Amino acid sequence: MSRKILVNIGPYESRGAIIENGKLCELLYEIQDSEKIVGCIYKGRVANVVSGTQSAFVDIGIHKDAYLTLTGVDSGDSDDDLKDIYRSPIQDMLKVGQDVILQILKEPTPTKGPRSTMTISFPGRYLVFMPKVDHIGVSRRIQHDRERDRLRAIGRKIAPKGGGVVFRTASEGLEENVLKADLDLLIKMWNKVEKKINSSPPRTMLHRDIPLTMKIARDFFSDDVDELIIDSEEGYRSIMEDCEFLTPLQRASLELYKGKEPLFEKFGIEKEIERALARKIWLESGGYLFFDKTEAMYCIDVNSGRFSGGSDLEETVFRVNLEAAREIARQIRLRNLSGMIIIDFIDMEAPSHRSQVLKALREHFKGDRNKPNILDFSELGLVQMTRRRSASSLDEIRKEMCPCCQGAGKIVSAANIANCIRKQLSEEARRYQTEKIVINAHRLVIDLLRGRDGRDLKELERVIERKLILKPQNGFDLEAWKIEPVLERASKKPEKFQPRDRKFDRNRRPEQEADVADNSADAEENQTSAEDSTVDSSNEADQQNSEEFMPDDDNDL
Repeated sequence: MSRKILVNIGPYESRGAIIENGKLCELLYEIQDSEKIVGCIYKGRVANVVSGTQSAFVDIGIHKDAYLTLTGVDSGDSDDDLKDIYRSPIQDMLKVGQDVILQILKEPTPTKGPRSTMTISFPGRYLVFMPKVDHIGVSRRIQHDRERDRLRAIGRKIAPKGGGVVFRTASEGLEENVLKADLDLLIKMWNKVEKKINSSPPRTMLHRDIPLTMKIARDFFSDDVDELIIDSEEGYRSIMEDCEFLTPLQRASLELYKGKEPLFEKFGIEKEIERALARKIWLESGGYLFFDKTEAMYCIDVNSGRFSGGSDLEETVFRVNLEAAREIARQIRLRNLSGMIIIDFIDMEAPSHRSQVLKALREHFKGDRNKPNILDFSELGLVQMTRRRSASSLDEIRKEMCPCCQGAGKIVSAANIANCIRKQLSEEARRYQTEKIVINAHRLVIDLLRGRDGRDLKELERVIERKLILKPQNGFDLEAWKIEPVLERASKKPEKFQPRDRKFDRNRRPEQEADVADNSADAEENQTSAEDSTVDSSNEADQQNSEEFMPDDDNDL
């Protein structure tokens, strides 16, 4: 398998693209001044301890408290030997108001805070250093027992007192001096953090993870990478000078791009990014995929589309599903989807076809660092899988919630909005004795109220016995409108009114609408009664004053 890495460094964002066999498989983002905090170390203060879930919430100074459990370490590679480090109940170890040092494992979501751990770890090129855990571990991807024993012996020799290391897959076959040099660099980083702990107040970041260029060189630039192309001279020098762990072969594979055409456009990465943001993905055979997100999971649907190249229906379905399995694995990595994922393949009758599709799906996740867990086909023909969340998805980075539909994906139709306005006009006509009423709404709604040749508007004016003035507002959302009765000058004091500025509330129940209308009517009735009482009192006072100054008899004239 051929692998290539492209790194684009810009003034506002930096991006890395992992290309496997000529296709974009992973995309790494780093936006300037963003809140990307995975790997950062904080000094926080315990806000709440939940013994029922053996967890706590820690205030680290961001918009949501960090969710803390006493287990877990992000070593980059799985280590079967690394089990629960803290075995005591959490309520015996943490109290509300206590200061703690923790590290972020997962980015926060719009509804949840970041996930964190008290098991501090510093990932290096070949090993992970844990300053507070006396443990020597080896990645399970290193399968030879002799090599695992050799690395454990080296770990016990070079690890500082009270600390531990976990050897990563890249450490296989390396000499002790190379591994010790990597560990010494990580120990220096921990010493800097340790100096800040006592002098820093709570809610302080003590350590930030390394920049994107260094992270790509550390985690992705291995000997099986054909070339790493970067378009920044400063980033190129940084990798060459600071990454002492690079082998001569890797240094020879590093290239500074000097072309006039932007790097990502030359290799077609920009088009792939736009394609990955779409809900519908076309397959080369003519089939297509749908990617949808709910609150609980991602759902992927496979459709045959225009493809009909098989010898029979079963063969056609199998070939579409096989192609879809390869593309789904690539799109999940590219979009960085995480959590629970459900895949609805087209139904297949032959068990052998199901097993081949499942095998293809698992094989194309082999290079994924986020440890997907793929289950067999369910009785309903669905494939369930989970994938670890290590960073925000591409959709979360590049998009934000729609201000009109608030993420629902749909809004109330213009015809329904027009009907709501007609109902409200009847109420306004009974409430206000005015000759004219102004309606401000979206242009599409205004057109529906007017109707063809103004017939609907004339009929509505006849029903409510008022003159209607329609004012289209391009700045309004489709669901927003405003009704304003126009009060004419009269001898009698006009009745006070408030313009009815409305926006369709999809969460309000019909009985709530009735309650609002009743409350408004009661308030206006009370206000009218109060005004009438004031007028009556004033008339009585005037009459009393007139009687006091009235002459008693004609002699006083």
